[in-house]
Amino acid sequence: MTIAALTLSLATASLLFLLFGTAGARFDVFSYQIGLLMFSLAGLLSFISISASAFFTRRAKSAQQRRQLSNAAIIALPAIVFFSFSIFQGAGAPLIHDVSTDTQNPPIFIKAPTLRKPGDNSLLYKTANIPLQQQAYPTLTTLISPLSVAESQSKAYKIASEMGWLVYYQHEGHIEAQAGSFWFGFIDDISIRIQATSSGSKIDLRSASRVGKGDLGANAKRLMAFIDHFSNNK
Repeated sequence: MTIAALTLSLATASLLFLLFGTAGARFDVFSYQIGLLMFSLAGLLSFISISASAFFTRRAKSAQQRRQLSNAAIIALPAIVFFSFSIFQGAGAPLIHDVSTDTQNPPIFIKAPTLRKPGDNSLLYKTANIPLQQQAYPTLTTLISPLSVAESQSKAYKIASEMGWLVYYQHEGHIEAQAGSFWFGFIDDISIRIQATSSGSKIDLRSASRVGKGDLGANAKRLMAFIDHFSNNK
């Protein structure tokens, strides 16, 4: 097998690992760990393929080999793009999967425990993660609103729906929802607590991943997006 043919095979394998790894994890064909492993292999193989294509294309002895190397670079492109984007998104994020605007008294989950599988992450808030969160996301704090509890809850529900969250439980002063990641479909549970204050209400949020040790910063970004949306929409 020539280097060109081998490079094309590796590129094809990277695309297959990308597609089957993510689809398998999303539709519970196999565990998310296997899906992430296949995703990582896709990134590695695509990097090797693109590097080999760049190095050997001008050195190829025939037009056919040059075409194979060029095709390999194109086929490997999706895997390297998605893998690089994931790394870029999670750059600098601490290895935590449960964040809250109130780290001393985080919002509880009422319905979420009944929706989680036995092997999913615990919803017991880990105080050891507090300094990691505070260092990484120092601006993630309680949202203060002049609205009443009822008004804040109505607005929070509306914003959650607009952001694509699936609200599955609520009662006075409490909302629970879920959001899924775009690529793997990983589910995160969100709790919103709304309490009365002398001048209106205060809103605390918590977002916790069902699986995985880290979240690439997704939970914190989600809560900050909600806070920004709530604060800037009258």
